[in-house]
Amino acid sequence: MNLLRVLDWRAWPDLAIEAPLRFAGRIRAASRATPQLPADLRDRVTVRWPRVYECPLLSTQIREMLSQHVNVVLTELPQPYRRTIWTEFEIDGKLHKVAFCISDYPEELSEQCASQSLVTFKFQFLHDGYSRRNVVPGGHLPRSTVLYDMLAYLRWRKDHAREQFDVYGRFSMDFAPGVRGAALRQLAGTRAFRFQGGDRTVRYSRYLREVARSRVCIDLPGEGPFCCRLIEYLAVGTCVVAVPYPVRLPAALTDGIHISYCKSGLEDLIPRCQAVLDDSRQRRAMERAARAFFDRYLHRDRLSVYYLATILAAAGAR
Repeated sequence: MNLLRVLDWRAWPDLAIEAPLRFAGRIRAASRATPQLPADLRDRVTVRWPRVYECPLLSTQIREMLSQHVNVVLTELPQPYRRTIWTEFEIDGKLHKVAFCISDYPEELSEQCASQSLVTFKFQFLHDGYSRRNVVPGGHLPRSTVLYDMLAYLRWRKDHAREQFDVYGRFSMDFAPGVRGAALRQLAGTRAFRFQGGDRTVRYSRYLREVARSRVCIDLPGEGPFCCRLIEYLAVGTCVVAVPYPVRLPAALTDGIHISYCKSGLEDLIPRCQAVLDDSRQRRAMERAARAFFDRYLHRDRLSVYYLATILAAAGAR
């Protein structure tokens, strides 16, 4: 925990709300139904994970997800490829290289890495894919596992409490300032609806609570086309308006079902937001579909099973 943030008196109200919600969320956490993995998987699979790697927060999430099902051992494992976690999976006594390319850049993928790995999970996976069939979508993750601690409350808040904001979006200008700045100027200047957000970021738990209080949430690209906000919006179950993505998740998001796309140039951003605000029936259906999509494909329990099932299939193991 960042000590300076704890000592900052301005953070105390958020901390006072966050702490009991996170504690209650952990107490209420129940085992989720997931696709079946072999019952003896932990006896058959050991993962060697590097002690040092790029993007520790994201990498640690993946390691902890896998450790729920198999043995994960930290070791001094060389990391020869940029923005890639290079791991070893020992399955039934046979060693396989598995890569997680966590680069935010869709085109960034080492051909040598892909050629040497059993499977390469590529985050920001291009719609048209890559030259090697062993390169598969890696999905995307929330910024923090605090999302899971608070998820039960956030969904209850979304379903049962009165929404306070028409359209919501907070975006740092450190990434994609052009498209983010253009969108925020439109949203802040419109009189069509009430907009909450801007370029000032807030504590993560407060941001999540604001998402749960909003009718529509805006998703914009960051360093890569997919941003962690998309995952968090879907998890809470809110109506998302976004620019079309040139990349895809392990399953496809459908315009008008899970998400509403405006034009890439943002020409229809305000009308698109207004359309879903005006159609409450469609908006509620999109909220339910978004949440179901997250639960089926992006929840950490499901995503970890997807990783392991894909690796086992590639290794010919059952």
